[in-house]
Amino acid sequence: MTIEPRLDIIGAALADPSRSRILCELMDGRAFTNKELAGAARVSPQTASAHLKQLEMAGLTSSLRSGRHVYHRIANSRVASALEGLAILSPTDHLFRNDRLCTDTRAARSCYNHIAGKLGVLMTDRLVALGVLQIRDESVSPGFRCQSFLNDIGVVMPPVGAGKPLARLCLDWTERRHHIAGPLATAIMQKSMDANWLERRRGSRALTVTADGLDAFGRWFGLRRDVLDCCKPG
Repeated sequence: MTIEPRLDIIGAALADPSRSRILCELMDGRAFTNKELAGAARVSPQTASAHLKQLEMAGLTSSLRSGRHVYHRIANSRVASALEGLAILSPTDHLFRNDRLCTDTRAARSCYNHIAGKLGVLMTDRLVALGVLQIRDESVSPGFRCQSFLNDIGVVMPPVGAGKPLARLCLDWTERRHHIAGPLATAIMQKSMDANWLERRRGSRALTVTADGLDAFGRWFGLRRDVLDCCKPG
């Protein structure tokens, strides 16, 4: 008997617009309650519960209880990476409509636990240009300025297990170019949030570059203010 991966289970879990909206909401990287996800998917809490049960049974999400509430989140970074990859194959016409939310999402957003969108791609380009990272044959390794750069911006080098890269490439589904994911990208996003360089948009994965962020991204990443205008509040 040939043992094959059960792609049908994953396909069935994804084959519903409401479940897709729930997964997109969870790609924010945070955990949400059933009620919050029901609102995002525009379904009743009862229907959201059924959807969440199927997503968890397929291994795409996980849940945890805190007090009286149950929170749901993407199961792990491998699932997040797979969903971002699948998004590359999806139609993108809706991204080019005259819709502020779509524009904001394309400009800067959270991709599970790292920065994506135009901002994420620009930051990755600058990290390579500055010698912080090297990219060869789609493999990412620390550059000669990696440690000094992290010291400058106040990021502690995240621990990386044997055989695991500090960063890896993640194909951005709106820009169709790579941004970085992995421990380093997670640390940079956490620093950006803690230092108030970035703020989350309510009800969206979109991120806003703050006034402090304009200074920081210009100083440390060499990103011009006119380039960052697309990531400011509209």
